[in-house]
This record gives sequence, structure tokens and C-alpha cells, in this order.
Amino acid sequence: MTQRTDSTPTPEAPQAGDPRYDFGNVSHAVRSLIEGTAPADLPKPTPCPDYDVSHLIDHLVLVMKRVAHMGDGGVWSDVDHVDHEGVEAKLAAWTAAGHAVMEAWADPATLEQICHAPFGDVPGAPVLYTYTAELATHAWDLSTATERTPAIADEFLQGAWVAVQNIPADGREDPMIPFGPVVNVADTAPLQLQIAGWMGRPVGG
Repeated sequence: MTQRTDSTPTPEAPQAGDPRYDFGNVSHAVRSLIEGTAPADLPKPTPCPDYDVSHLIDHLVLVMKRVAHMGDGGVWSDVDHVDHEGVEAKLAAWTAAGHAVMEAWADPATLEQICHAPFGDVPGAPVLYTYTAELATHAWDLSTATERTPAIADEFLQGAWVAVQNIPADGREDPMIPFGPVVNVADTAPLQLQIAGWMGRPVGG
């Protein structure tokens, strides 16, 4: 790793309209949800049928690690799931993964490089938008399971909503497709609910 000197330029922080900006704001919202999770919440079921709250948070950490790894040019499947015991350990793992994402995606050129994602080899920008949608959906899962109000602003989800609609609505009866049938949500509903509905969550609104 190159040692930073006073003459080394500091990467500019992403601004609105940059998928890294949206991803960062949504990941910050998820961090707040993890931080506010009580130990007694960990065994509770979530709307994501594969996970209780504990396993859902560990899955969110996995998502962040994979986003960082893809930003560094790696293949998503190189990174395996790890169980973390207790809220503090989960939050620490999330924070470390978030820092890794920031470092891996610091160069704007990363948005154009080809990333090796589960849905194919595609440029970084749509990868980030798609994973922003995944974070928003799991934030809804976590909020619902812990009886909190989902509150990710629409301004951070415009690109994610466009990207997630590339997931076909048809063919979801295939057990290999990890999404339930699309749940129709009003066009006037917050984008987080529309995204969660497209991902098959039983949202209202």
C-alpha cells in the first residue's frame, strides 16, 4: 500500500448524483439501525424468511464485505458469511466493512470498471445501485422486525429503484431465484417501500 504524504491528493467526497453518495447514505442509515438493535431483538424473526435479526445483520455485513471486494476487483463469491456474537461485534464488523468499501471505491474510475457480481460482470455504477437497493430492502426487514419505522429518504434511492427493476418480475416460482412475487405498492409510497415490494416483501402503502 502506498504511504500517504502531504502531497498525495485526497479523493473528493462523492456528491449527489454519484452512486457512491447514495450507497454511503443508505449504509449510514443501516448502521444506525444496527447500532439501535437491542440484544433481545437478535432472535426475532424478520420478513426475510432465511434470517432472524442476528443472521440478517451478519448478512448485511457480508454484503458490505462483498461490495468492498468487488470494488477491489475481486469476485463476490470469494467472501464467505461469518457469524458475529452480539450487537457490539456485529456493529464493529459493519464499521470495518464500511471503511473497506470507502477505500475500495474511493477512485471515481471504479464506477466504470467491470465488477464480478452475482448477476454478471457489469460496471461498478449499476453494481452499487443494485446493492443500495439490497441494503434498503434489508433495512426494511430490520426495521419491521424490531418495530421501527423505515426511514431512508427517496433522494438516496432513485438510482436503486431503477436498478432493482432489472430483476425480472416473472419466473420467481423457480426455487433458485431468491425473490418472492412482486408486491404492488402505490406509486406515491416511499421508494424504500417500492423497492422492498419489488423484492417480494409484504409491504403496505
